[in-house]
Amino acid sequence: MKSSCLLAIVAVSNIVWLTSVSQCSLGQSPDTALPRVWAGTGASPSSNARYSNPPTMRSPTATPLGNPFGIEIIEDRVWITTVDDHCIWRASIDPNAKTSSSETGEPRDAASTGQQSGMVRVAGCGLKGYSGDGGSALEATFNWPHEVRVDRDGNLIVADTRNHVIRRIDAKTNIVTTIAGDGTEGFSGDGGPATEARLKHPHSVVLDGEGGVLIADTHNHRIRRLDLGTGIIETIAGTGAGKLPSDGALALQTTLYGPRSLAIDEQSIWIALREGNSIWRMDRDSGRIHHVAGSGKKGRSGDGGPATEATFNGPKGLVMDDQRRLLVVDTENHLIRRIDVDANTVETVLGKGPLKLKRPHGIAYANGFGYLLGDSENHQVVHGSP
Repeated sequence: MKSSCLLAIVAVSNIVWLTSVSQCSLGQSPDTALPRVWAGTGASPSSNARYSNPPTMRSPTATPLGNPFGIEIIEDRVWITTVDDHCIWRASIDPNAKTSSSETGEPRDAASTGQQSGMVRVAGCGLKGYSGDGGSALEATFNWPHEVRVDRDGNLIVADTRNHVIRRIDAKTNIVTTIAGDGTEGFSGDGGPATEARLKHPHSVVLDGEGGVLIADTHNHRIRRLDLGTGIIETIAGTGAGKLPSDGALALQTTLYGPRSLAIDEQSIWIALREGNSIWRMDRDSGRIHHVAGSGKKGRSGDGGPATEATFNGPKGLVMDDQRRLLVVDTENHLIRRIDVDANTVETVLGKGPLKLKRPHGIAYANGFGYLLGDSENHQVVHGSP
């Protein structure tokens, strides 16, 4: 299937090289019954045993997903990372399916709507570790693969968080390699080869559209950039001190406080500070950082008022929809909140209704489809419409 839609996925690793955004022609319209469970059985895999290969394809709602964290959508394909079994999964959005509607908006199981098709494991063997470079990603071990992005050639870029590395899975061969980090936590290497550098719990990666990968080097309180052409790594934001930034300061000269999630568009790098309980925007031209939302204090307040005065509790996921509204995964409040960037307002869009969340993490968005959310400790993926 060839879709005519270009996606505003701001986990949007790719919004810069997708040169225009149009309405998606996936053969479906947003479901008035959303939100609903899209994948996962609600239970984590019962065994820590090594998975057998080749993997078995199953319905997404029949696939146990142990703590789904990162989510990526590219056209009609979806990738999901799971941290309980340290794997990456791939599913498809069925372009011919029509969603059901409901007057009540009650959440329903995804099986009744037919909006997805087969899910299969594409990386990880079910065991925790750091092995497999140079071989099949299906035989490799990972340690909390927190986030996955897909480049223009279909290669996967993975934040292998507790191994303190960034890894790449080749689209043609499925061979995995480390492209940043030496596997030891720490901070070093700016200006040199990324594979000799040290990272500390990198949680988020995003493609910058200019031949680089941006890395949320979370426990180093920095954002770093890997040049995929030269292999060189450098810091582009943060001094290493765990404090809130100064609004309007040069990003390289101010502090960050636990950068946990990144999103990008042509003008900005959007940053969720988990420990800083706030959202910031780095201007790509000027290199200056600006306050978007969150007072910095931990809490659950501010809906209907100024976003900059609201409180959050450990935000861990970001994505921009097609109306310039930033969806924020307010993890420790078990909510999804929406920021109207231009109006400086915030509201809650998921978590207060009949579908309750439990420490959600990653989120991705596609025009005409809506968003997918890793409802992590409920061991499922939720489909919603902003």
